[in-house]
Amino acid sequence: MDKLIQCSIWGVLSFVCLKLYLKWRQINFYMFVSVNLTKLVLNSVILARMVDVVTSRMFESFNRFSPNQGPQTDSLSTLSNMKRFSRDQRCKRAISREVDIKNRENQLLDIKENIPDLQLTRPKSILRLACQNCTLTSRESLVNKTTERMALRNMFNLPKATHSIIARYFSDFYYNWALKKFNYQLVPDETILADDRIRKSIERMTREQLEDADKQDDDTLYEKLFEMNCKRATKLLDDMKSYLSDYVLRCANWFFHKMFPIFLNSVLVHPGQINMIKEASKSGLPLIFLPLHRSHLDYLLLTYIVVNNGMKAPLVAAGDNLRLPFFGQMLRGLGAFYIKRRIDPIEGRKDHIYKALLHTYMNHSLKIGNNIEFYIEGGRTRSGKPLMPKYGVFSVIVDSLMDGTIEDALLVPVSMNYDKLVDGNFTREQLGEPKKMENVMNTIKSLWKSVNGDYGMVKVDFNQPCSLRELVKTFKSTTESTPVEKRKLCSTVSNSSIYGTEVVADINKNVIENISRHIVYDACQSTSVMATNAVAFLLLTKYRNGAAIEELATALDILRQDLDYSQKELSFQGNSIDVINYAVDMLGPALVRKERMNKQEIIKPQIDLPNSIELSYYSNTLVPHYAIDSIIALAINSIDDKSGIIDADHLMEAANELCDILQYEFIFCKPCQSIEQTIRYYLDDLIFRKQIFITENETTLESKSRKLALQFEDDEEEAVYIPLKYQLNNDSKVREYLEFYRVIVLPLLECYAVSAQTIARLVGKTMLETELIKETLDNLRMQLINKSVLHSEAISTDTVRNALKLFVSWGILECHNEGKLRLYYLKKDENNQKSAEDLFFRINKFRPQAV
Repeated sequence: MDKLIQCSIWGVLSFVCLKLYLKWRQINFYMFVSVNLTKLVLNSVILARMVDVVTSRMFESFNRFSPNQGPQTDSLSTLSNMKRFSRDQRCKRAISREVDIKNRENQLLDIKENIPDLQLTRPKSILRLACQNCTLTSRESLVNKTTERMALRNMFNLPKATHSIIARYFSDFYYNWALKKFNYQLVPDETILADDRIRKSIERMTREQLEDADKQDDDTLYEKLFEMNCKRATKLLDDMKSYLSDYVLRCANWFFHKMFPIFLNSVLVHPGQINMIKEASKSGLPLIFLPLHRSHLDYLLLTYIVVNNGMKAPLVAAGDNLRLPFFGQMLRGLGAFYIKRRIDPIEGRKDHIYKALLHTYMNHSLKIGNNIEFYIEGGRTRSGKPLMPKYGVFSVIVDSLMDGTIEDALLVPVSMNYDKLVDGNFTREQLGEPKKMENVMNTIKSLWKSVNGDYGMVKVDFNQPCSLRELVKTFKSTTESTPVEKRKLCSTVSNSSIYGTEVVADINKNVIENISRHIVYDACQSTSVMATNAVAFLLLTKYRNGAAIEELATALDILRQDLDYSQKELSFQGNSIDVINYAVDMLGPALVRKERMNKQEIIKPQIDLPNSIELSYYSNTLVPHYAIDSIIALAINSIDDKSGIIDADHLMEAANELCDILQYEFIFCKPCQSIEQTIRYYLDDLIFRKQIFITENETTLESKSRKLALQFEDDEEEAVYIPLKYQLNNDSKVREYLEFYRVIVLPLLECYAVSAQTIARLVGKTMLETELIKETLDNLRMQLINKSVLHSEAISTDTVRNALKLFVSWGILECHNEGKLRLYYLKKDENNQKSAEDLFFRINKFRPQAV
């Protein structure tokens, strides 16, 4: 009775409190009760319905175990059926266990007697992860595997917004307005000019000028020269600096949204790669974007992609040839800061002030958190292949890390590829004509031509950001453990470059060069293959005389499988015949022509000059990928004595020698790998997949192990080395493979051989670089007419220049700079006809049609 009274009192108190609360909140009591009762009833109905659905689903699942029962089976029959089903299953499992044992025994017997056909497929990663040898820590960060399966995104497709009229009908304006805002900090002129490095460079330049005037004690002249150099520093800084502005970026972004779709079908990026860059940008460390340079459109596209994905736009190192009226100012607002392509000496001395200004400007920009973008190749590639890296601007970044200006930086290698190059072609320059300098009229003409053209799509690939500090630490430890005499520098310091002792110490040069080469290698490997690249490659290497479209489609299918196996990303899909038709239309009749012959459609490349040079530009995207395969095929051809027996050691020596010849054309492997290991990897791949050699019944690994074990026999006083021999497969398919591979780098080898032949004209005299290149190109044209040179794309100014660099590095040629002129002459010990002939033979012996 007491509990009943207590409950009643608590009920009355609760009711009074509820009434007071509802009155205070101005809520009607009866409305409150009715609403809550309604909710309670509805929830009960929903719960009952859920229980009913779950129960029916359970019964349906139980019924599936009983094939003889219909859908109306009740719960008791279902349970009995389940018991009977489990009993039957136990019997079936016992029977299947015996069958499995017999099958397993048969499989083991088959494995013992027959060699399994291992068509291995490796999982393809689209995230372009960092090197696991050099940057293992970076490789494990920023990766989200779920984003890897996402489809490519076209940057022209704006996200749809429906929550307001403005967003629906003025989507481009709304989208630009809604972009993430950034307060871009610019370094004040006073901060840069007051830097200790600038002051010391001005003092140094002034003292050198006094020494030239032989008036070292003239204080009045010193003050006058010092003031003049200070004014010059101010003028140089004004010409250099950027005016990056969020307002200008938004206006330009709206313009790009309208402009790009006129001549481009799409700009494709992978969301997984973008997410990695976004996560990296949250770290607070500066991002250093390092794209391969193909077009003037590169920096606009990269800024466009970065801004539209909510990240800070980078400062872009641009050549001072782009500092044009109006266009130059617009590019400054988008982040461009202008640097000289060539730092000319002042009064015969190094320009210390300009180098110090560039160094200080970049240092302070990094210090306040700006991202930076520059092209590590220096300029645009004229051949379609990646260029060897330049080290000047990158050495400034490394020096900023070394002196503690920045804690770290994240390097982002980037590659861009185009269905059709927007800049036109570089055939005039490759044929020896000087480059036309940019001006306002040419820029307007190029823009008008672009707007009225169709250039297909652009694919942009971002590699995983990697820590600069981690890379420096890795390569520094490797460099310090390598003896000085074994260190090989890949370049020489020029007075016209910022890369010198004033900027970076000699001990760090090897580190800078290794990291730079690694970046170019990674960006090259991640470059996507466009339809135009694949079709141009097949036409120039396999079907120079044309082919039926069905035959070409079959070859393209094989190429696609090959590229897919080797992790190369393809930017085209669908039926190969459709891909070929698209590529042929994109390249145009000047490069590839369609013909009708005997009711067949024939695809024929234009292999005459200058069309072949432009077509090779598109083909050369794939040439670095197959370069070592081609070198192995040429090495086999050079040592084959028609018996078909190939000595493995001789093959490795020949392949190494060919890699040395083409060292300025390709970066064959990462700096953290050896070229010998890379050649062996490609050779094993050719043996396994293409079966270029006849292997013994025992596996190659077993044969190698047995031959190696013989060297450690105790019965003999001295170990006997048994060289490994290969038997060349004489199958027609294998011969076709080897012929295909040989042609890939043969045009380069032809150019090098003719360049070596032309060097004989330097015996006893000197020659300007322009004259020597012209003579070499004329010699190439003559030999092309005489059929001594088989490939018209062998005529290339860039390749001739690389050949001259090679001869200088071999100690055969010497180069002397006088201002902008370069003089070449043979070294004293090599200044004779025999040395020139030996040089020609050293290269020419690898040509299949050596004359």
